[in-house]
Amino acid sequence: MKLDIINIKNFKSFIPIGIFGAYLLAFIIIYKCLESPSVYDKYFAKIMPNYENINGNREQVTKPFISISSKALEETNDAASYFQIKNDYYNYRADDEFAKYNFGFFPLFPIVWKITHLSGKGILVFNFFLFAISILILASVFCPKSMVTASLVVLALPTLTVYFVPYSESVFLFCISIAILGWKRKWTSIFLLGLFLASCTRPVFLLLIGSFIATEIFFFIRNKNRHFEAKKILLPVAAILTGTLCVALFQKTFHHSSLLTFIEAQKHWGTFLQIPKTIVDWSNEGYAMNIWAMFFAFIFGFSILIKELIKKSATKEVSFNWWYYFSWIYIIAASVFVVILQGGCFHSLYRYTLCTPFFYIIVFQHLNESKKLNLLQPYMVTALSIFSSIYFIANGGYGNNWNFTKVGFVLLSLNLIFFIVLPRLNLISKSIGFGLLLLGGIIWNCYLLNMFVSQAWIFL
Repeated sequence: MKLDIINIKNFKSFIPIGIFGAYLLAFIIIYKCLESPSVYDKYFAKIMPNYENINGNREQVTKPFISISSKALEETNDAASYFQIKNDYYNYRADDEFAKYNFGFFPLFPIVWKITHLSGKGILVFNFFLFAISILILASVFCPKSMVTASLVVLALPTLTVYFVPYSESVFLFCISIAILGWKRKWTSIFLLGLFLASCTRPVFLLLIGSFIATEIFFFIRNKNRHFEAKKILLPVAAILTGTLCVALFQKTFHHSSLLTFIEAQKHWGTFLQIPKTIVDWSNEGYAMNIWAMFFAFIFGFSILIKELIKKSATKEVSFNWWYYFSWIYIIAASVFVVILQGGCFHSLYRYTLCTPFFYIIVFQHLNESKKLNLLQPYMVTALSIFSSIYFIANGGYGNNWNFTKVGFVLLSLNLIFFIVLPRLNLISKSIGFGLLLLGGIIWNCYLLNMFVSQAWIFL
């Protein structure tokens, strides 16, 4: 009997799955080590102070990490709202002001949480594996020959904490990934279903619709002899609007206000159209990474789009490129939304840009060499990183001291530089680079997760 299915090619297809499993195991082990006084006090106490929340007063302390509990995961920040929706949907007492703001959160993630019957710790593992599946789907579409590298590049990022906590990012990522897979296989129903479900997960219908329209306008301007294909965006826009309408109608069964209650609820966080007066954030850690996300979107994003518009093209556009430019437009639009709707508060900017499927699409397109990195030279990246750090961090109310709270910014900068030089490195250099970045990213994400369960400063 010939075991033809057991060959090197099939074996290699399981390597990316093993990488994600190994990452989760390493994450758990390192976090457990940081809970130990003997490890924390000896190696990290002097460089990694923590925060402690005592009756709402957050103070910096030097103590080991606290153990992750389901209770802490279920009661912290936005997770508390998702947990409440999971248990009671949008029911609320007249005297419960906090619950009224739950309408700002869309229901698909808490419904998935309810169906799984998982605890806070269970949903942590569930969200991570949903994230892993989504990344592998996107990588199989945009860089099928670089699945291992794609997995390592993503896991080295210091922004993965959001895929551990009970937030909706993993479900949103999965829905968009399914939509992209449907698009590739020409399964129109799956493509539209993915967009419909994504619009039931997060209130991003304006961003998605605007990005679809703007991308078509971009290609209309860029490509000679190309007509504006309105019909190409009608079905996706219809799916997104239908999903959002279903959420509005579902929420309306629990109140008697307008269909736009989910927009009105955003005002609780100060999210409304306003002119930015200053640059602020809710935490040092989040601010440093949000600054990086801003410079990545506005400097590199605009540079790439403007360069392509000036160059123009008379050739037929490769279909995969459509998603590349769509992704840049979405990330730039999301950045603009944060700046003008939060009045200069950069809170969660990196979460709305770097923790989206569209950021990974850009990364995977470059790994596939469909896009060259000739614009992003290391000297330019370094110069912009220094400029961004000196100017924005020093002038953002958080001082210019480079302590552990800025590690996220440093890791993001190092990841980008490493990504640029990656094709020019030999196997040993790549292995060392990935090893160091993965270790640094895990420690940083453990640090942020500890802040989350400690109910310290809000960084996402």
